[in-house]
Amino acid sequence: KQWYQRRVRGSRDHFCKIYDATDGIVSARVPTATLNPPHFDGIESIVWGNEHLYSGSRDATIKKWHLQTRKEKGAQRPAHKDRVQALAYVPALSALASASRNGTLKLWSEDNFGAAAKTDQSKSLIAEINAHPGSSIQDIAYHNNCLYTASGDTTVKVWSIK
Repeated sequence: KQWYQRRVRGSRDHFCKIYDATDGIVSARVPTATLNPPHFDGIESIVWGNEHLYSGSRDATIKKWHLQTRKEKGAQRPAHKDRVQALAYVPALSALASASRNGTLKLWSEDNFGAAAKTDQSKSLIAEINAHPGSSIQDIAYHNNCLYTASGDTTVKVWSIK
């Protein structure tokens, strides 16, 4: 089956689960697959990027999963000093943006994210910004070469990607 016929859900039980959605009904179904190994805490965000799925968790980790093999391709442990609240894929840079409960926004290289980055975060980290000091970033989105961050302090900020 094609990936557009499937849905992936991250949950509090620490797992990403894949559901068959060919008939349009997902919520009442049993997952067709569960990605392993799980996170150590609940999953807060998932995002598709290129041929990969990324999951961000309360355990401050981001995992990269290969969609076809359903295997973990690598992880950033820890990616942030606090839980990962949100993820966004930035196709213009082949990068992943992540946001944390401590107000930090990070940009990661997709090419170097994973096995090579396990020992040295600087190999995959492109940028780090204290985007919302003193407030949790609740969500991030990418559109037209800009990243948008929405914070618990009720502000939305726009970040130009060049």
